[in-house]
Amino acid sequence: MAERYRGSCLDRVHRPANEELCALMADVLEHDTPASLQLIATVTPLLLAFFEGQVQAARVERASVDALVQQAFMTLHRRRADYDVNTPFRAWLIDTARDTLLEHLRSQPGAEVVAPAASTSLLNCHRALRAI
Repeated sequence: MAERYRGSCLDRVHRPANEELCALMADVLEHDTPASLQLIATVTPLLLAFFEGQVQAARVERASVDALVQQAFMTLHRRRADYDVNTPFRAWLIDTARDTLLEHLRSQPGAEVVAPAASTSLLNCHRALRAI
């Protein structure tokens, strides 16, 4: 299960630094197509790792992982103009993945997800997210 991303996101030698990811995102914001493709290739293993962790914690089904990664990319694309290059990219990416997860959990039958208050952390919105 972890084999799909183990070699790229868990290997600290080959994992890009936050500064590199921020610079790559800055290029994406300038509508640089090669940078966009590089960003997708670079963050896909990170998103896979995040959602595989949700599978292992029994929050989502394994069959949902690829769709969740795609949804996270769509959310990232929609929010790209809001990205502040002074914000650590990985933190922003994980926040996007958590939002995607929350949307997914809300869409499930019988979901008991409350809308977050302005001062409420996303992690307090759903019992499944509190363990993240």
